[in-house]
Amino acid sequence: MADFNPGKNGSVCWYELTSPNIDAAKGFYKELFGWNLEQSKLSPVAYDEIHIDGCAIGGMMKIDENWGPEWEKIPSHWMTYINVDNCDATVEAIKSNGGGVCVPPFDAPNVGRIAVCNEPSGATFSIIQFVAPEE
Repeated sequence: MADFNPGKNGSVCWYELTSPNIDAAKGFYKELFGWNLEQSKLSPVAYDEIHIDGCAIGGMMKIDENWGPEWEKIPSHWMTYINVDNCDATVEAIKSNGGGVCVPPFDAPNVGRIAVCNEPSGATFSIIQFVAPEE
């Protein structure tokens, strides 16, 4: 398994590409940058981690019918994740500071608690509270 360091509270810690044509995207980035993509050992679904120099820095997953009835309208996009100590408390702080919540906090099995938010100017980002690693 690749190394992973989420950093401290408030650190940008993960980059994620989602696309309905994930195979084309994976081929593009592998060819362009030589990225090593490996199926995540933590995810129960198809999720390729991006490994650079033995360190996991992000992932890629397919947008499909599991994303809801409007899935075909969702464009390919990159998402930035920010590490937080408490997802629910951070969501409340985001709202108190003029931000919004696109997707309320939810639990991602084996990963942590995640929410998708936006700041007052409209930029979208995700926050993640990682689960404690198993000993």
